[in-house]
Order: sequence, then structure tokens, then C-alpha cells
Amino acid sequence: MKLSKEIEALLPEAVRLRRALHRIPELGFQLFETQALVWQTLEACRPDRLEKLAVTGAKAVFLAEGAAETIAFRADMDALPNPEPEGKDYVSCHAGKMHGCGHDGHMTVLLLLAQWLAAHRDQVCVNVVLLFQPGEEGWGGARRMIGDGALENPKVDRIYGLHLWPTVPKGKIGVRWGYQMAQTSDFQITVHGRSAHASTPQMGIDAIVVSAELITMLQTLITRSVDPHQDALLTLGRIEGGTAHNVIAEQVRILGTLRTFSDELFQTLVHKARAMIHGLEVATDARIEIERMVYYPCVTNPRPMVEQLYTVLDSMDDAVLVKPAMAAEDFAEYQREVPGVFFFLGIEGGKGGAPLHALQFDFDEEALLYGAEIFKRLLLK
Repeated sequence: MKLSKEIEALLPEAVRLRRALHRIPELGFQLFETQALVWQTLEACRPDRLEKLAVTGAKAVFLAEGAAETIAFRADMDALPNPEPEGKDYVSCHAGKMHGCGHDGHMTVLLLLAQWLAAHRDQVCVNVVLLFQPGEEGWGGARRMIGDGALENPKVDRIYGLHLWPTVPKGKIGVRWGYQMAQTSDFQITVHGRSAHASTPQMGIDAIVVSAELITMLQTLITRSVDPHQDALLTLGRIEGGTAHNVIAEQVRILGTLRTFSDELFQTLVHKARAMIHGLEVATDARIEIERMVYYPCVTNPRPMVEQLYTVLDSMDDAVLVKPAMAAEDFAEYQREVPGVFFFLGIEGGKGGAPLHALQFDFDEEALLYGAEIFKRLLLK
């Protein structure tokens, strides 16, 4: 896709903004430095209204006289609790935190769009809402933004979002209509047993043994309960319990995630998991609790909006038809309220090619210009 001269000229600003944001990664809703930098940049673009939402989020509104439509664009802001390796002059200044999922790039795209808007407001005949959202990485930030009025005053008619994607070539987008990203439920299972000395196991209820049996049972949920033609994923990623080598463990905690592309299948698997848990409680006298920690619906793109997105590209070669991804995104919460499209912005061929969430993740800032170009074209279209 060919960049317009005015977007191409923003490359130095793209590098400056992205690297400034990259140096100050913050988690969840505690994004005070990030919000301050975003706020300062937006203020210089003279929006008609600038608001703080969801504690450390931001909403910038650019009004057009006589506008019959309002279009919103969303960028997530939070980083990951990962230590970033040394080796670059824009490395994280916050120990144990890094932008390993590209959210610094997402914010930069929207800030570039704001700067373009500030200089070309006479070309835009729709209202524009720019949403900067904290708490995407498992905190449910989108729902909180919506509750604080992200999609109201003015009422948003459609919304767009993007995510940097290492397997899509730079300068191209990855998109599909229908399901693009999975429904996800992160959960915690707590197995309560009864402590006893290791020499008298009959006096206790071993939470570790019960957990081992439960883990084995849960693994059959996908392999023996799901049609092989349907997509589903269950991962148990963390287990912790016990206090000493010679003590029957009283409690074990298991953390995992369940992902599907079907509400019906999701509910079926949840029902079966609860049945397994109940049966194990009866068999062992243990008490087992399951708690859903976060839930995101599927990212689902309406076909008419995807077809419209194709019309702003130079050719069909600028888009890649991607397979549905088992990754989750709370942009889906906005899609539950208004029509919206979420696409992947290619960064393949940039720095290193490391996957999302890897400690070595990085990208070429020039890729961000293509995101700003597409958003600009959507406004002009």
C-alpha cells in the first residue's frame, strides 16, 4: 500500500512517540505516565473535547459541522509484567515491565492520526472519536471505558481497531469477516484438601493428588468432548500448592484459560468441567472451587464493514486473509455495542521477528504509518 506524502512525513514523529511510550511501560489501570504523555500530545492537536476515562484512559473528540456519522478508533495502552533485555537505547525504564505486545505502537498510530486530523480537519465531514484504553491485558478495560461513556456524546456509529501482527508482512493488513479472535475465559481452580503428616496420609485429603487427577480429567474435555472440526483450546498454565516435603498439601491453586469460537461450545465445556469437578469432590471429599477471572467475547467482524475496508486499500494484494486466532482481545466488547472491525497490521520483516509477548519483541516504526494511512482513508471514504 502506498503511503500519502503527509503520512510519510510523520515517520520521525512515529519513531519519537513510539520510543517515548516504550520507555514507560505500565500495567493495568496504573498508566499515569503513559496517560500524561498521550494527553499532552492530544492537547496539542486541539480536539473539541478531551476526557479521562477508566482511570488512566483518554477520549479525544473531533467534531465536524453537520456530521451525520461518528467514527471511533481505539488503541490499548497497557504493557506486560515482563523484564525487558538490555540492548537498545529506548529500553524500558520500569523494571519488570515492557511493551511486549505492541500497545506502544497502537497508541502511536492513533496519535499520528490525531496530528493528521489537526492539520486536515477541513477534509473530514464526520465526527471522530479517539479512544485510548487501559487494562486490555486481562483487566477488562474496554468494558470500563464503555461504562464511562466511550461510545456516547457523540454516539459512535462504527469503530475500528488494530493489532500489530508479526506473521503479516509489513505494509499489509490481516483480516477476515466472521470470527477473527477467540472467546476466552481465564479461570482459577482452588482445590481444598486437609493437611496431615506425610506418615499418616489417611488422616488428610491430599490436594496435590486430587489436583493431578483433575488435570488429567480436564485434558479430556477437548480431546474427547469436542468435534475435531471445531476449534477449542484448554491450557492449564500455572499450578502451585503445598508447604513442605513431608506434609500432605491442604490447598492447590490451578490457573488456566479456555478458548473457543462458539458460545454454545463454550457453555458445553464449562458444564462438563463443572460436572467433572463435582464428581471428583464426591469421590475424594475434597472441596473444589472454580472462579472465572476474566472473560472476553469473540472478535467478530461484520462482512459489509470488512468489504468496505478493502475499498480503501490500493489493491486486494494489500490484505492477507488470516486464519482465526486463538488469541483474545477485548475490542470484542465494543463490537457488542456498535458495528466494528478489528484487523492485524503487518510488522513481519521488521526487527528480529519475535512473536508477541516475547522478551525480544520489537518492530520497525515505519509499519505504524500504514495503520495511520488506513485510518485516514477510512475517514475520507
